Order: sequence, then C-alpha cells, then structure tokens
Amino acid sequence: MPYAVNKGVKTYYEVTGEGPDFLMLHANPCDHRMWMYQTAFFSRRFRVISTDMRGYGRTDKVENPYSFDELAGDAFAVCEQESISGGIVAGASMGSKIAFKMVVDRPGLFDAMIHVGGNAHRGTSYDGRALGYLTDDVPGYRKRHLAELFAPGFSETPRGEFHSSIILDDSEKLSGKAISTLFHSFDNVDLVSQVSAINLPVQIVNGIHDNSLEGGKKTASLIDGARHSIINNAGHLCCLEDPDAFQDICVSFLIENGLYPGL
Repeated sequence: MPYAVNKGVKTYYEVTGEGPDFLMLHANPCDHRMWMYQTAFFSRRFRVISTDMRGYGRTDKVENPYSFDELAGDAFAVCEQESISGGIVAGASMGSKIAFKMVVDRPGLFDAMIHVGGNAHRGTSYDGRALGYLTDDVPGYRKRHLAELFAPGFSETPRGEFHSSIILDDSEKLSGKAISTLFHSFDNVDLVSQVSAINLPVQIVNGIHDNSLEGGKKTASLIDGARHSIINNAGHLCCLEDPDAFQDICVSFLIENGLYPGL
C-alpha cells in the first residue's frame, strides 16, 4: 500500500491505470472511494492517483492544529513521490480548495483542473461541522453529514444507500477531533483573491441542489475562460449521484482542451 510522507504525516493513495496523470482529491466526509466511478472510467486512458485526506481512510488522523499549507503539502508529497508533472487535478469540496492551492502555488504542475461542488470560498457550514465532529457521535454525525450533501431523498434510494454503505463503513475508526481539525485548517485562508491568477483550463461542476452552487458560479467568474456546469437532480457530490452526466462534462472539457488521450 503506497504512502507519501509530509513532515511525518503519512498520506495513503492508490494508483490505477496508465497514461497521463489524473490526481483526485476527495471531499469531506469521504475518502478516495468517493471517486469510484471516475477511477473506473478514467483509468482506461489515464493513470489515476486518488488520495485519502488527513483524518480519513488509511491516512494519519492528525488531531493537533496544522495549516492549510501543510494540508496541501500532503498532496504535493504524493505528486513528488509519483513524479507527477502535467495531467489533470480534480478536487471535490475541501479537495477542490486543495487543488486551487496547489495550482496557485505551483502554476506549472498540472495542465487542467476539474472541480466537484468546488469553489474558493470558505464553506458557511465549516464551523458547525467542526463542532459537530468534535462533540457528537462520529458515525451518526458523519451519516447525517453525508446525507445532507446529496440531493433531497437520494440517500434513501437503493443507489444512495449503496454509496453511503461504502463511504461510511469505517466511521467507527475515525477521530472526530481529527476531522474537526481538518475543517479548521481552512480558517482565515483567502483563496478568492488568488484564483484569478490561474492560467489553465478550469471546469467547475455543481449539482442543482448543491449549497456551493452560487460559490461555484462566482469562482468560475473570477478565472479567465473557466467553464461552469450544473447537473440536474444532484447535490454537492454530483460525481457520485450522476456519474454519467459528470463524466460526460469532464470528457467534453478535456477534448475541448486537447487533453483526452486516444482521440
């Protein structure tokens, strides 16, 4: 099992497929399995690298405070270990913020960006989430958190129940304090004033029921040439709720920018 190390913190990741690199950074409260459909789909043409963020999956559960720079450093450590140079970075929610940070700090590292439920603004729910994970029952709170990220009623459908069962199966092993610390790593971070400097193709995708929809639109408006797309009947985790629609958007974007192999 591969790990990259950043200042003593071990980050777990998986590599699937061959081709140009495609780094995938997940959302709270998921782990790398959030990208199950995209890993299966894109690994036919790309080398997909999907990580577990601090606090989730097999990555270290860091409870002491750390900076957002250190959180992004975990992803940079994976890139260095896997010799990533070029290719695509995809981020969802907090993973989207890490992706923005990576491209701002190292402009030549990737050729394009794709964001799920992504925007550069601080989530209005972050303080509440940080407190909830710190004071509530972690499995129960995580289940409610995940359900709120889907479109209304989706988590009660067979498909929603299937996704939830996979993502939540390790909740008993997680540290609420570590997840709370992860949310607080974005305190006082200003990405909004920095994203206008991004000079590469950007695709932002939100579900119509996504609380980050307006933030996604505003962020896209700040980046020259950025594309913004909306998926109907989906929420914050639209890549899980409607993977076919999400992947169609991604393929169109990559073809338009000459970044889809084999065509």
